[in-house]
Formats: sequence, structure tokens, C-alpha cells
Amino acid sequence: MRDVHARTRHRRRDLLAAGAAFPLATLGLAACGGGDGPDPDLRAELPRTEPGPVEGAGDIVVPFTAALLGAIDRAEVNAVCSPLSAQVALTMVGMGAAGQTLAQMEETLGGGMDELAASANTLSQQLAVIGDAEREADDDEAPEPARASLVNGTWLQEGLDVQDAFLEDLATWFGSGLWEADFTEQGAREEAREEINGWVADSTDDLIEELVPEDALSPTTRLVLVNALHLKAAWLQELTTSGGTFTTTDGEERSAEMLHGSTSTWYEDEVCRATSLDTYGGDLALALVQPAAEVAEVLDAWAEDSAGLSALLSGLEDSEASTQLTVPAFDIDWDASLKEILEGLGMTEAFGGSADFSGITGAADLRITDVVQKAVITIDEQGMEAAAATAVMVGETSLPVLEQELLLDSPFLFVAYERETRAPLVVGWIGDPTQTR
Repeated sequence: MRDVHARTRHRRRDLLAAGAAFPLATLGLAACGGGDGPDPDLRAELPRTEPGPVEGAGDIVVPFTAALLGAIDRAEVNAVCSPLSAQVALTMVGMGAAGQTLAQMEETLGGGMDELAASANTLSQQLAVIGDAEREADDDEAPEPARASLVNGTWLQEGLDVQDAFLEDLATWFGSGLWEADFTEQGAREEAREEINGWVADSTDDLIEELVPEDALSPTTRLVLVNALHLKAAWLQELTTSGGTFTTTDGEERSAEMLHGSTSTWYEDEVCRATSLDTYGGDLALALVQPAAEVAEVLDAWAEDSAGLSALLSGLEDSEASTQLTVPAFDIDWDASLKEILEGLGMTEAFGGSADFSGITGAADLRITDVVQKAVITIDEQGMEAAAATAVMVGETSLPVLEQELLLDSPFLFVAYERETRAPLVVGWIGDPTQTR
């Protein structure tokens, strides 16, 4: 079975190489919203960079994935997120970062901005051709061909000057341009929010709605950078179902629909054991990981050393084992601000008053105000579908307001005065406020 998948991947790489020769005609439009909406208002007249080597393109995603997953609130009963989506969106804004802001972002995201952008570009174009070979075969008896996308959109305050280099980076690495919007007026700002959320819904087959919540944008918002991820794939063989029970962390038993099937992979180490479900076409898979003790121990181990996550994924791909799998069907979603998580991982400068994104507008007066993400995944007997979207809001930096304290718990003076002339009108002091007239 692995050999069949390998042949499929080779065919897909041929398609990818062919598409790279004319990226604006094929992949560029899809990356800006599927080609169905209006063209960006501003875009560099440059073709998208050809994808790099597919092998190893995802390596740079693993450390950030392990770190972000390990930093999510453990109180969540269920969680689903896409560190990749967050990494790509932050890389887009990071192309305009400088100084300590850039250094912290690169340290947190796990690589230099050029390396991160190259990985995002390759992965986006790799996902764009998933299922093409199966669609070309047009086999009515086969499952629905898989599809996947990783696309980007950016909205800029109208009238704001933007650096040519930033526009060129968006076009060459992310297949994206800039749509103009007015964030200064409430009505126009709401229109922009609806446009952004509509673009995300279109890009995720309506799985992600209302990514940018009300009040997330403000009159000082100047830029919103969005990444949207969507994938849908059928299992290689449909799973069977039966009733069963699932025991929660608290030891309570819950009735659940259980899925059953056979897989051809196995991995085991000191903290977990795992198998993976293959999908039709062989391009996507779902790893299912059972902790040796608790989920938290696996998260901690991966966060401490992401080599554990890399080893699991490599081990599954290199294995040949017959495994009988039972897993509950599930359908979950999750949404959160990633601001505190990213700050906890060391990316503090980008959110502060000293942030330097001068590579975007030429002025060092921008900072990230928030990073929000929504994600959803559904697993049933037929296959899986998942989506995630991340929005990075960038606003003007205002001067910090120093907070003072005046505690009048001892004798003090007072002066009533006319403001325009500064003329004192009534003056005095208070030595005992309990004495009244």
C-alpha cells in the first residue's frame, strides 16, 4: 500500500512542477481567494516563487507546532488548532519586521523569515494540487478525491503607503496582494470585518465563520493578515461503526460511536504509541496517538523537545505494520486569542510599544494588537474534514500612558480655577475632612 501512495505522490510532484511554470495563472488566483472575488487593490507584478523541495518542507513547522500545542490551556476538554496557519500568518507580517521584533519572531516561529516564507510557499502549492491525479482519473467507483488549500489574504487601511519590498514578498512567497479597507469609521470598519470573515468562510468551505469577532478591529487598526487552511479527504477504506464507551480523564464512562478499521502503520516510544489512517490518494493521513500515561505528559515531552513529534511522524511513514484501530468519531471546534500564548513563548516585542514593523510602511509605528484563530475537525466512518484560520491584527502604536497614584489620606490643598484663564477661584486645604459645616 505504501508503494501505491509513493507512486501517487510522484505523479502529484509532476503536476506541481508543471504548475510552477505559470503560478499567476494557476495558483496565484487561488491564493487570493479562489479567483471568485475581486482582485487585490495592490499587488506586485511578480510571479509566485516556484516551490522548493517537497521533502523536508514541513520540518520547520514541527517545533512551532509542538510549542504552541503544549502552550494551549490544559483545562480545555477538547482542543483543535493549526500552528501552521498561525505560523504562516505571522510570517507574512514578519516579512516587515526589523530589529529585536524580528529576532523574537524568528526565535518563536522556529526559523529565519526567508526560510519560513519558503516553507509556506512550498506547502501552499503542495496542498493546492492534492487530489488532482484522482480527479483526472474520474473514477465513479472511487471515493471523492481529497482536496486541500492554504491561502492568504491581507487588508490594508486605505491611503496608507506600503513598502514595495513588502508587496513583493506577499506576491512572491504568499501569492497575495492587498485589499484596501477603511478601519477608521465604524460603519466602514464593520464592512471590512464582514468582508474578511466572508473571505475566510469561502476559503474554508464555510467551516470557519466569524473569525474576526466584533470589537476586534478599532479606529487604529491598519492591517489585517489572514491565513486559511482547509482539507477534506476520504479514508482509503470506509471504517465500520458500533456503539461503545469512552472513559474520560475523570474516569467517567461515556457512550460513544466507535469507528473500527485496519491500518498499516505503528509507532511506539516511552511516552506514547500511535498509528495513522491513510486517505484516498495517499496524500493526507491522520495520526492517532495514545499516551502511555496522560495526554499532558506527551504535550510536555514534545514541547520540551520537538524531536519527539518528528520521530512519531517519521516513524509512522517508515513503518509497515498491521494494526487494528478503534477510535471514537468526533466533531469539535476551538477558538482563542493566541496573544498571551505567543508572548509566553517569547514573542513580546511584536505586541509592545517598541515593536518595529518599519518594513511594512517605512515607519516604526505599528504593532500586533491580537492574533486570533478558529479551528474545526470532523472524523467519521467516511473520512475527515478540517479547517483553521488565523488573523493577525496590526494597529498603530500609541505612546504609553504612565499610570500615577495620588492617595489623599493626609492634609492636602485644593484649588478651584477657571481653565481657560487659569485663574484660581477658590483655594484652601483640608486637614480633617470629618469636620463639616
